[in-house]
Amino acid sequence: MNSIQIPERLRAPHYEQSQLAQYQQETTSMAKVLVIEDEESVRFNILELLEAEGFDAVGAAGGHQGVEIAQRSSPDLILCDIMMADLDGYGVLEELRTRPETAMIPLIFVTAKTARSDLRQGMRLGADDYLTKPFTQRELLEAVNVRIARHRQVNRLQEQVQSLQRLNILKDDLISSVSHDMRTPLMNMKLAIEMLQLKPDSAQREHYLQILRTECSRETELVENLLELQRLEDRGERLHIEPIDLFQFSQKLIERFQLRAKGAKQQLSLRSTSTLPLLQSNPQKLERLLAELLNNACKYTVEGGRIELSVAAAPDRIRFQVRNAAQIPAEALPQIFNKFYRVPDGDRRKQGGSGLGLALVHRLTRVLQGRITVTSEAGWTVFSVELPLQLSAQ
Repeated sequence: MNSIQIPERLRAPHYEQSQLAQYQQETTSMAKVLVIEDEESVRFNILELLEAEGFDAVGAAGGHQGVEIAQRSSPDLILCDIMMADLDGYGVLEELRTRPETAMIPLIFVTAKTARSDLRQGMRLGADDYLTKPFTQRELLEAVNVRIARHRQVNRLQEQVQSLQRLNILKDDLISSVSHDMRTPLMNMKLAIEMLQLKPDSAQREHYLQILRTECSRETELVENLLELQRLEDRGERLHIEPIDLFQFSQKLIERFQLRAKGAKQQLSLRSTSTLPLLQSNPQKLERLLAELLNNACKYTVEGGRIELSVAAAPDRIRFQVRNAAQIPAEALPQIFNKFYRVPDGDRRKQGGSGLGLALVHRLTRVLQGRITVTSEAGWTVFSVELPLQLSAQ
């Protein structure tokens, strides 16, 4: 392509070498450019030049074909001739801007038309820039790199705005959920206190005292779980690593829940061996993780149902499983670790809860560098936690 002197008002914006290098650096990740040009030699030259610079360039021999390719391949930029036989550049731009999937793709007109009215018409329809024929290699690359870089900057800003919007929604949901979950136990405690003042009978007073104890425990659990989640999210805590005798550790943990399970007429058991390897991890976080899983199992297992904690060794890791006789609907499984999520109609024993226990379990598993999965079928729910034998220093 030969260079000619182009009027200043029609030139692509001029950028210093440092600016151009910055834009080129931002567009090196194989940006896709669609060239819509019905003159084959011009289309071939532009495609060849762009491919030599590392772009993924694709050509269209006319307006209708260009619109079809744009819809199908979602390019990062479109170079479009104005004077075409089947559908001119203005028609292409109008079609692209009316379709949601192509409305935001930047488009540069490539044209020999230099009249002010032509420029204004293109800008009115939403063109991003003009290149007048003939143009130099530098002018083409400047225009392409600048528009792609700006488009990506806009996309990044839009993603940041959407992320902030999601965070704001999550914050509002969190405040709403916490307020609701804290209000319920407080209302029950207030009612129990009022009834205690009215009931002289010792049996009735003991009934309302038990309500107070239960609701106070619910409130304490909610606050403790919120604080623990916040500490884990802050990531400011360094974990102390020490060897854990898993057989003794598991036995002591099960003993904590035996009285509760017996009172609920549940069958709680431990399946483990004394030959397990030492686990190098944080015992406090591990105890909290497994206790939350057992607490969840006790809460949702019916009378007479079985609950089992099993501990087994695998190459370079330890697998913990908590099985209980309960069924979680398939549609609830993807949400089971979300904060404040409760399985609809899952708490048949009406014990209540903070809705944070499994969210805390999920976060604790990540802190201990493990992974957790859950399955629920044939009347059994199984939470499986795999942890490395050696927790890496953080």
